[in-house]
Amino acid sequence: MPEIDFFHLTDAGCVREGNEDAIGCWPCEDGLVFAVADGLGVHNAGEVASALALEVLADQLQDESAGTPLAKRLRNGVQQANLRIYNKSTTVPELRHMGTTLTATSVVGDTLVTAHVGDCRLYLLRDGSLAQLTKDHTWVWEQVQYGILSVEEARKHPKRHMLSRALGQGLIVPIDTLTMKVRPGDVLIQCSDGIHGLLPDNEIMEVMSSSPQADAACRAFVHRARDRGGDDNLSVQIACVTSCSPSPPKSSWWRFGR
Repeated sequence: MPEIDFFHLTDAGCVREGNEDAIGCWPCEDGLVFAVADGLGVHNAGEVASALALEVLADQLQDESAGTPLAKRLRNGVQQANLRIYNKSTTVPELRHMGTTLTATSVVGDTLVTAHVGDCRLYLLRDGSLAQLTKDHTWVWEQVQYGILSVEEARKHPKRHMLSRALGQGLIVPIDTLTMKVRPGDVLIQCSDGIHGLLPDNEIMEVMSSSPQADAACRAFVHRARDRGGDDNLSVQIACVTSCSPSPPKSSWWRFGR
């Protein structure tokens, strides 16, 4: 069973009237699942879409057999969330075109599994080096991959928020999945683009260096992003792995209050 110092925080920021981000965490098989969803601000009901995504994900993971591999359960949960959002957006006029991003990560034993759609990010801080584990599903990220834009150009590009993939935009959505081993001392940082859009990698490392505890670090991230103008909603989740076992005992999924 892993020992994890976990904390998460969401904030409306300095400009938006409401918060269209949603965050959640649930115990799972003597481990932890945590997720962040960022409702699409260009359409109505972004906050409905992000909240629904987490609700459906949690319910799906709870309902599926514990014998099903966790990676498959996460993928199924994200796909079901996409379907529910899409169906609701096509049948309820005031929710038309609603959508959201969703990134969900589990740590069970010494194994990390992530299912990802959109431009929230999961980072790994290990041995003083920061790595972005997820790929942004945005137009500018594609230009970076093709060598057309630099990372710094992409950060300031007027189309940087243009998503190429999100939940609720079709009956089926491609889902990126990642499975890897974690080890004691690893720090996982999962956040919406309101955080990583204002804080480059070097500043993320600065925050973690000055605030190594998960709760203090989350507050520091939000405080620094608000100081930069906080023009978007701000959500961050931090999991500091203090110990982990390669063979966790099996148990059923359960859920605590949100």
